[in-house]
Amino acid sequence: MEEEDEKSIDKLMKIVKNEIENLPPKCKQTFLLSKQEGLTNIEIAEYLNVSIKSVEAHITKAFSILRKVIGDKVDGILFLLFGRKSFS
Repeated sequence: MEEEDEKSIDKLMKIVKNEIENLPPKCKQTFLLSKQEGLTNIEIAEYLNVSIKSVEAHITKAFSILRKVIGDKVDGILFLLFGRKSFS
């Protein structure tokens, strides 16, 4: 049973990684700076020279796309991928 759970988690993680790769370029870059690099929205806005609203919109869009694909499990999978507790 545990082995099956691990396989399904691995499968979900692959799906999420693939979906992140398929995000629109700015959306993907913003999302990864937030989740992978741990930057704040303000830091991302300054780094990319865009507004904070733009950063928020890209992150919201990324979550929306990921939720359509894997539903409510997205937070748990992102935690496993990036090891952070603050999502959404």
